[in-house]
Amino acid sequence: MGQFIEYVKMALDNIRANKGRSLLTMLGIIIGITSVVTIVSIGNGLKEDVINASNEQNNQLTIMANSDEITDPYIITGEDIQNLEISLEDSISGISAAQSSYGNVETRKGKYEALITFSTSGYEFAQYMTSLVSGSYFTDNDVANGNMVCVLDELTAIYLFGNTNVLGMDLDLNIDNNIQTLNIIGIRETTEEVFAAEKTYLAMGMEESLRIEVPYTTVTAFGGKIDGFSSIDITAKNKEDVSMIAQNTIRMLNAQHRSLGDNLFIQQKPIDLSDMFGPIMDGVTAFVALVAAISLIVGGIGVMNIMLVSVTERTREIGIRKALGAKTGSIITQFLCESAIISGVGGVIGILLGAGLTALISALEIGGIHAHLSFPAVLVATLFSCSVGIVFGIYPARKAAKLNPIDALRGI
Repeated sequence: MGQFIEYVKMALDNIRANKGRSLLTMLGIIIGITSVVTIVSIGNGLKEDVINASNEQNNQLTIMANSDEITDPYIITGEDIQNLEISLEDSISGISAAQSSYGNVETRKGKYEALITFSTSGYEFAQYMTSLVSGSYFTDNDVANGNMVCVLDELTAIYLFGNTNVLGMDLDLNIDNNIQTLNIIGIRETTEEVFAAEKTYLAMGMEESLRIEVPYTTVTAFGGKIDGFSSIDITAKNKEDVSMIAQNTIRMLNAQHRSLGDNLFIQQKPIDLSDMFGPIMDGVTAFVALVAAISLIVGGIGVMNIMLVSVTERTREIGIRKALGAKTGSIITQFLCESAIISGVGGVIGILLGAGLTALISALEIGGIHAHLSFPAVLVATLFSCSVGIVFGIYPARKAAKLNPIDALRGI
């Protein structure tokens, strides 16, 4: 053990004697380890974001008409939804159902095409929909009376009026040459991602379709008719109640439509984003990390090169040691210690830089990314950096150990 410590001291002395050269040798290792740690951390952060997004939707469920049992799927009526809301009011936040159509909207700024969503009052809580930033959503009373009210998102408000301060304003909606005036009572949030996408559309000469939500009963004012819906989305207050709510909903709907047959309704299997994208993201992260790890090979070649130079410079020293009885194994150990220390120190610096970059990316939320430091990645990076030094140090160490003492003393 004491002899090994002596080898480490000799290696450190030689590294200190050639600080600049040693630092440049470490640079490839530092860059490689920093890249691997940062990339894996970003990949973990993105995967966690996907899983969290999936978990946030775990309190959502969809009940739909069973197409195997019925030819006309539009059998869920407004009365069915009202009965469900009353029966399940203690365990749900809302029930939403909707049908869509396109129309034209005209304001002082111009005429635009818009996607019109005819929906129930529970559509306020529909899956993947953003929350209201001002005003309120239309109520069951608005739906029952067919009140001509509407809810816009911020992007639509900006297109139609130039700003989002539009509560109480009117707009004219034209569907199939039937024009009705709607009063704006609520504004939904538009996410930064949607705003960014819209800039891209505009740059390509395209326009995003505007979105307007109205009570589904107003469709009669436009000459249309909605007798029923093919599916409903239910938002549970607690994720633990989802299964129970689904069973009760299917049971009540089957009871209300028993004249049409049995097993008329089924629960749509929710999309598990973590199952869908998790393996894909793991694969992409591993591939990119592998590409980044190639720089470690380049760094290892640098270590080998500098150790070969060191062997050439210390030929006489090696000759003296061998003449005094130093064994081949001790010579190999001495040079392997030096290469392992160079790689190990470079690895530690790379890990610290990678952790620092990870923390910076998370703090600044660059590109909306929440990087998460992976301790297994840190461990693997540490072992890999030390292994690089040992593997690429073997050849120079063996070359030094095999020198003929007489030739080494001559400096050959």
